[in-house]
Amino acid sequence: MRLSRLFLVPVFACLTLAAQEPTLAGTWNQTKADDIAAAINATVADMNFIKRPIARGRLTKLNPAYKKVAITLTDKEVLVKLDEREPIHMPADGKSAPWTREDGDKFQVAAQVTKGQLVQTFKNEDGERTNVFQMSPDGKSLKLTATVKSPQLPKPLTYSISFGR
Repeated sequence: MRLSRLFLVPVFACLTLAAQEPTLAGTWNQTKADDIAAAINATVADMNFIKRPIARGRLTKLNPAYKKVAITLTDKEVLVKLDEREPIHMPADGKSAPWTREDGDKFQVAAQVTKGQLVQTFKNEDGERTNVFQMSPDGKSLKLTATVKSPQLPKPLTYSISFGR
């Protein structure tokens, strides 16, 4: 009887490992992206002819179609690395923390992690950006939906990028 129990333990251990839920953590590569230029044009279309090209240029510069995203989740922090940019460090408890973008603009950034989803928010006096990373139920794909809001824009800019493992 004891011998049969010894054989069952490894089988149950393997089944437990195989049944683990997929995680957001890891490296994801772009599989598809919305036409971000068209989304930007639609957002700035109602602006006056002086502000429109300025807004279009700035939005284009700040909203590339990222090719790769790497997400690291620990008990203390959430790290998101987009393409070859420096990783963005955020507290795992959802509190905001100061962050400075490569161009010197300063933000408060926060991350909320729930099952299969990471919501990243950036806020400063110019506006707000929300990145929602939503993992598919099978864990094979990740969709980033970005929304940029500003008092300077007539409506929010929204677009999506899909990634796979």
